[in-house]
Amino acid sequence: MPRIEARRRLADLAGRALIVVLAAAALAPLFHLAATVTVNGVEAIVRSGAGFFTEPPDPTDPAHPGGIGPALWGTAMLVTLSTLFAVALAIPAGVFIAEFRRAGISRATLLLTLVLMEFPTVLVGLTVYATVVRAFRSLGVNQYGYSMLAGAVALALVVLPYMAVQASEALRHVPRELREAAFSLGASRLKTVYRVVLGIARRGIVVGVLIGVAKAAGETAPLLFTVGGFFNTYPGLLDPGGSVSLLIYEYAWQAQEGYHVLAWGAALVLMTIVAGLMLAARLLVREVRL
Repeated sequence: MPRIEARRRLADLAGRALIVVLAAAALAPLFHLAATVTVNGVEAIVRSGAGFFTEPPDPTDPAHPGGIGPALWGTAMLVTLSTLFAVALAIPAGVFIAEFRRAGISRATLLLTLVLMEFPTVLVGLTVYATVVRAFRSLGVNQYGYSMLAGAVALALVVLPYMAVQASEALRHVPRELREAAFSLGASRLKTVYRVVLGIARRGIVVGVLIGVAKAAGETAPLLFTVGGFFNTYPGLLDPGGSVSLLIYEYAWQAQEGYHVLAWGAALVLMTIVAGLMLAARLLVREVRL
């Protein structure tokens, strides 16, 4: 018996050690990436000081490469508009999928939503280019046809299925007994959904919205064909502009050092934004109160 017990302890210790080693091997690239972006990003921000967050870029001067102010403004505009567009459609779509799950059109809607989740985002950008950007150019909205509004539409189409699916899953997990209790009190189905079910499921819905916001902040491919990639001026709604993710993409492959400095700084800012959104999700949805 003592020998069997010793073997079991040894096997348990070896199994735990193997799990720790495999977990460390899986997390090592992530930590290396985060550390590399942090070190290089901090160095880039220090070169420009506080102006890094407000000034336009000047990559021709590596010692003082300017900042990413217009790109930050563009990201804030794109994320805000795309979130408003997507939420306005995703919540009703999620309600429809969850509450009418047996209907054929509901199943078709869910299938289409799942397909859109795997749809290449670059094709979304091309679709918006062919419809919105070319229409703006024909109407003379601006010289190029590119605009922040077109970019927001493209991002909304990208994040919409994520929000809709998460909302429907959150609604499906609401106990049926709560719906029946509302019905027994004389509430209509519409009132039950929007006054009872949505309140209970708001934790999952908020998580889906924040995931969509984080994805919109980091997307690049749809913006290649919609916003124009202008980083030196603060854009308006119908003006061409840029974003932090697009600036990283455009500057990373340039040969001059100043472009690389700005790209590293922008990468640190973008990583911080995404991490902040995930932290906000943990803090905001900690409790659910009816």
